[in-house]
Amino acid sequence: MPAREPDCSCGRGPSVVKGKRYGVRSYLHLFYEDCTGASPDWDGDGSSPHGAWAPLIWKVSLSMGTLFLLVGAAALAAGSLVPPKLEGIGEEEFVVLDAQAVRYNHALGTCRLVGTALCVAAGALGAV
Repeated sequence: MPAREPDCSCGRGPSVVKGKRYGVRSYLHLFYEDCTGASPDWDGDGSSPHGAWAPLIWKVSLSMGTLFLLVGAAALAAGSLVPPKLEGIGEEEFVVLDAQAVRYNHALGTCRLVGTALCVAAGALGAV
């Protein structure tokens, strides 16, 4: 069975009407119009009706992913690198619980959790 070549010729596309070319078009314009399946509802002014949002969505997801990654890394660093406070003070028989140290250590744990969640969200946005 002979290999079939793609139907690519300079005789099709919006810049060709019944075999007659009009306007100034480069070879690349003809290639992209003929061989990539340019949509017939595409305007000649460079705007595509279905692809107008794609660059915007890509830029927003990339910037939000970068922001989430930076904030998540800062929260992870704060939660992991700052030393926790001692909660119980005293001997074996008499131990005093420091409530302020308990809240402080809980805040460090929350920073680690939020940092991990933000880094995961940044990875998901980067994958999108």
